[in-house]
Amino acid sequence: MEKILSDFLEMVTVDAISFDERKVADICLKKLEELGCVDIYEDKAGEKIGGNAGNIFARYPGTLPGSIMFSAHMDRMPQGFGIEPVIENGVVSTKGDTILAADDLGGIAAIFDGIRKLKESGQPHPTVEILLTICEEKGLLGSLHFDYSDIKSEIAYALDSPGHIGRIILAAPHSAKLQVEVFGKAAHAGSEPEKGKSAAVGAAKILATLHEGRLDHESTANFPIFQSGHGATNAVCDYAIIKGEARSLEKQKLMDYITYFEKHCRETAEAFGVTAKTEWSLGSPGFKNDKESASVRLATEAFAQMGVTPMPEAGGGGMDANRYNYNGLQAVGLATGYFDNHTVNEHVFLDSFLRTGEMVMRIVMEYGANPEKYKV
Repeated sequence: MEKILSDFLEMVTVDAISFDERKVADICLKKLEELGCVDIYEDKAGEKIGGNAGNIFARYPGTLPGSIMFSAHMDRMPQGFGIEPVIENGVVSTKGDTILAADDLGGIAAIFDGIRKLKESGQPHPTVEILLTICEEKGLLGSLHFDYSDIKSEIAYALDSPGHIGRIILAAPHSAKLQVEVFGKAAHAGSEPEKGKSAAVGAAKILATLHEGRLDHESTANFPIFQSGHGATNAVCDYAIIKGEARSLEKQKLMDYITYFEKHCRETAEAFGVTAKTEWSLGSPGFKNDKESASVRLATEAFAQMGVTPMPEAGGGGMDANRYNYNGLQAVGLATGYFDNHTVNEHVFLDSFLRTGEMVMRIVMEYGANPEKYKV
C-alpha cells in the first residue's frame, strides 16, 4: 500500500470532529517530526474556542530562497465516528453510514506525501510552510484565530476542495447569516381565533415570496430553518423564526441582498398584520483571484508538468483560503480527488488522490526554479 493511502486510512479511522481534533493532531505532530520538519508548534486557538487542540504549524526547510505554504484542516463533519473505509475498483468509500473524512484528511495526507517526495528526491527546493487547522467546518474558526505574523510565504494552497486533481478554486464567496423573528398575537385557536394573528402564517408568507436559491451566477441564498409556536395546536401562534444564509463572490451584491431581505421581511409582515425583526452577521470574507494570479499560474504549470489538465474556477463554499487571502496571502484551493463531501456518499478516486503528493512536490519545485516568475 502506498504511504499516502496508509496515512489517510490511519487518520480517517481515528474519531475526531470539530472542537475534538486531539487524536488527529497528535498523529500529525508525530508525522511532521518524522518527516524532518522544524519550527513545529501547536497554537492556543483551541483554548480560545473551547476545543482540545490548536492549529499546527511547521516548516520543512529548504536550501533555495523563498517559501510556499500548504494547508488542510484536521476536523470533519459530525457523521465521522467509526469510519470503516472500503476500497473497491479504485475508489475509497465507506459502508454508507458515515462520511469518509477525505474532507479534509486527504489534504493532510497529500501534504505529508509531498514532503516525503521532496525528501526522497534529494533536489534543492525552497522552504515549505505547513498549516493544519482546527474547526474549519465551524466557520473557519481555527484560521480565524491563527497568528499570521510568522508566515514567510506569499502564496498558499488550501488542499480542501472536491473534484479531480487539476481543479483550482480561484475564488470563494463572502457569506452572511440571516434570520427574521416574526411576532404575532396569541389567542385560543378554538374559542376566539379572530382575536389572534398567526406569526407562523406571517413567516410562511415571508418565506414563500422571498427571493432565494440561485440569485445570480455568483450569488446564492438558503433558508432551511423554520420554527414556530410552542408545541400547542390549540393556540394561535404568536412567534416564529426563519434562519438562513446568503453568499456572493461580490461583497456589494451580498450587502444588497441583506438590504432586500430586511425590506422584504418588514413589508410582508406588515401587510399581513404581524411584525418582523431581522438580524444578520457577516461570516468569512470572500476572495477572488484570476487566472493570471501567481498562485494560479504556479499550480497550472505544475499540472502541465504532470500531464494534468488544469481546471480553474470559482467555488461556492468557504475554506481556510478565505482567511489566508484576508490576511495578506495569495491563496487558492486545490482538489484532492474526493466527491460528495459532507454526506455518507463521500468517496475518493485513487487515480487522482495518489498523485496529490506529486502535485505538492511539483508546485514547490517549480516555485524554487522560478521564484521571480511567481512574485506576488
